[in-house]
Amino acid sequence: MQQYFQLKFVLLPIIASLLAGIWITSNFGRQAMPQSDPSSFADTDQIRTKSLHIVLTADLEESTLSGYVEIELNRINSDCETLILDSKDLQISTVIDKDTDAQLSYVIGEKVGEFGSPLSITLLKDTVAVRIHYKTSPSASGVQVLKPEQTLGKHPYLFTQCQAIHARSIVPCQDTPGVKAPYTAEITVDKPLVAVMSAVSVRSEDTPTQTTYFFNQKIAIPSYLIAIVIGDIVSRDISDRVRVWSEKANIAECYHEFQETDDILKVAESIAGPYVWGRYDLVVLPPSFPYGGMENPCLTFVTPTLLAGDRSLVNVVAHEIAHSWTGNLVTNANWEHFWLNEGFTVFLERKILGQLAGSEAARQAAHLDGLESLKYSLEVFGMENPLTALHVNLKDVDPDDAFSSVPYEKGSNFLFYLETLVGGPTVFDPFLRNYIQEYSHKSITSDVFVGYFKSHFPSVSVEWEKWLTTPGMPLVVPDYDDSLHQKASACARAWSAGVIEKSDLDKLTANQVISALK
Repeated sequence: MQQYFQLKFVLLPIIASLLAGIWITSNFGRQAMPQSDPSSFADTDQIRTKSLHIVLTADLEESTLSGYVEIELNRINSDCETLILDSKDLQISTVIDKDTDAQLSYVIGEKVGEFGSPLSITLLKDTVAVRIHYKTSPSASGVQVLKPEQTLGKHPYLFTQCQAIHARSIVPCQDTPGVKAPYTAEITVDKPLVAVMSAVSVRSEDTPTQTTYFFNQKIAIPSYLIAIVIGDIVSRDISDRVRVWSEKANIAECYHEFQETDDILKVAESIAGPYVWGRYDLVVLPPSFPYGGMENPCLTFVTPTLLAGDRSLVNVVAHEIAHSWTGNLVTNANWEHFWLNEGFTVFLERKILGQLAGSEAARQAAHLDGLESLKYSLEVFGMENPLTALHVNLKDVDPDDAFSSVPYEKGSNFLFYLETLVGGPTVFDPFLRNYIQEYSHKSITSDVFVGYFKSHFPSVSVEWEKWLTTPGMPLVVPDYDDSLHQKASACARAWSAGVIEKSDLDKLTANQVISALK
């Protein structure tokens, strides 16, 4: 169903059923998390990352990445002598001052469950950049290495998944969406493997047995959007800014399926503003890839289950494209405000799809479909579970355990409700575009959005506290246009009665067919 493709983790409903209503406890008292992000050890009020340069060599037989990262620092508080980074199961060998090569002392704190360990580095008075040499664990939570038999080819395959707090298992960093930084990278792989990243590929250098790929992500991004794919992959250009990558065996199929990507991108630009990332590439992962999609900038990850042959599952591409504005440009400051990423993205995705279909009814039918997914998540988590509010409390809670369709569907439902309050799309669309422009390249909380809305619509009354903190179903479900659902239901009844014609089914969209089958 549509919502399961939108979710990053298709197995989360099963996991959630085991965790419903449970708030994970841990030993956080041993290393207090800063107030700005309960999921990170980093004290970003003292020191913030300005840029990263990542240099890694991949060993797919060992399932590890080894090398170093250089982190340029903004020492907000010049008196602060300790840089605290997030790390998880990393083998740190040395830490030095990048400019002087002086050894810096460091301490790896006690591991705190899925949050990993704080890496505390004592800085010199004039330190403005550090270099950390390290190696990842073969069991790094953010790295998945597939054996050749799990691919369509003859070689192993590596991909990363850093959302929500797994970048720390790949690179020591301030692993919080509240910090954004540009990055450059050098990734060395054995031939004939190819490396691609959530950045623009600059060049490559060859030796007889290896290739080093160089990347540059000029736009500041949060750590969870750092992404790497290494495999025996090839590409085909769809347009001057869109390219699809996949294993050789299905590149033609992928090229056909995603032909309309640039058209979707153009519609998104007409709603949200110019696309600033330069390239929009997609990589179709191997069949064992367990996720629906991931909005890594310049390199969207997608599941091969989208290869329907008729381009009927483009809603997933529309969703990930929408993230280029909501999530990747305007980002939740921490995972307690995840609905700012996903609720806005679903809302924008459905505006894109409505324009592509030339039908407001299609947009609203998608919202109705989303309500069904929301109801399912609420059944799994429990209607009173505090994790089913829009603004959640994640103190001592792994953000992965809070993921569900709630921020997606409850968030987009809230935005649709706000749209109706202010006078419909003709009023709300310019507001949405201005909001994106105002907060692009920033990380914000729900309070920031509330304040921005109030400044533009001071006479509109909204029970903000209840909407954001009440668990369960939305306070109000708008009166969505259900005309397309009614047509699907009529087809279902005719089918049951044995009086349906094939031509009747051919008139239905993929989502209407799914609705009829229910």
